[in-house]
Amino acid sequence: MKTFKELSAINVNKYIEEKEGHKYLSWAWAWDFFKKARPDANYEIVKNPHNGLPYFESYAGAMVYTEVTANGVTHEMWLPVMDGKNKAMKSEPYTCKVS
Repeated sequence: MKTFKELSAINVNKYIEEKEGHKYLSWAWAWDFFKKARPDANYEIVKNPHNGLPYFESYAGAMVYTEVTANGVTHEMWLPVMDGKNKAMKSEPYTCKVS
């Protein structure tokens, strides 16, 4: 069973990606490393009870609500839904130019 200190020491540098000037570790790689270290871990995407959709509308834009559980401890997180330019998705119509 790895501790947070051990998990945070895992070198993921070769899996870092960059998009629109932002560096990030994709969820697929993050989950792969975490699940190997914590096989008991699971995650849940909470669905909106009013419409069954996997996101919630807010003044800030669309948000997803997730829960990750490992070692019997659940961590909750709200995350904004982002467009291809790493901007928060809003409910009003917009256009996106693809090059």
